[in-house]
Amino acid sequence: MNTTTGLLGVLGIWFTMAMMPLIELLGLSATEATFLRGISGVILIGIASVFVRGLIMLPDRQTLRIVVLFVLATLCLFQAVTAWGANFSALFLDMALFVPLYFMWRNGQAISFVTILATIGALFGTMLALRVFAGEDFSLVGLGFSVGALMFNGLFIQYAGAAKQANWTKAFWMSAGLLVVGVPAVISGFTTEVTESTFQFVVLVLLFSLATGILNFYSAFTAFRHLSPVAVGVLILGVTPTIMLSSYLILGRSMGIDQLIGVGVTLASVLLFGQSLRRSSTQSK
Repeated sequence: MNTTTGLLGVLGIWFTMAMMPLIELLGLSATEATFLRGISGVILIGIASVFVRGLIMLPDRQTLRIVVLFVLATLCLFQAVTAWGANFSALFLDMALFVPLYFMWRNGQAISFVTILATIGALFGTMLALRVFAGEDFSLVGLGFSVGALMFNGLFIQYAGAAKQANWTKAFWMSAGLLVVGVPAVISGFTTEVTESTFQFVVLVLLFSLATGILNFYSAFTAFRHLSPVAVGVLILGVTPTIMLSSYLILGRSMGIDQLIGVGVTLASVLLFGQSLRRSSTQSK
């Protein structure tokens, strides 16, 4: 395993997920966004497979397992956001890290002090950034679906590295899974209205579809191939503050001092953890 390559994969996850605010800019519904995330991988990898023999293989049990887990996590997240908003839903999704941590503890593996410190710091920073301490209407339904998203996403993180098929094969079937979830958007018809120039709209749709779809999946599987589930789980805690910063840049959304501090704490915790991983990898060579 190459730690540097794994860290580059994590950065790829951060930068591709930074395009998520385009959902609001384009006026997409959750199912429409999911359909677009899936279709780029299905079309592009499908076309490439015509020219590159063996690029797409039938999914084995490990690949099928992570696709199903990811689809279930996505469906639960949709329902959680609808029930009690994005803030608590995002926090519970980040807490999926506790699933691979549990497996690590159960297998008798030592959890380093750096991992514990980074996890606490990043989650506390995320809570500040999302302003969860300000309170929000409680919803038992929202809690239930959020726990479901936490469990399914946590199991996905735990088992993604065990899927040994080629990254393009896994990215294709992940895209196909999201495409199935987004089918209702096609059946009911897209509700998005083109408010900008047609050319600009098409460019933004393509950017969103490619970044959050095929490129995101490939980056994720690169990270999982070279890093442990817990390491990836800690590092992707940087996704939420990255999305918040890109919302500021893309949508012009304001951020309070408390949110900026939260973003800073989370990113600092995650970056220091990544630096620790790199240093440990260098020393072990």
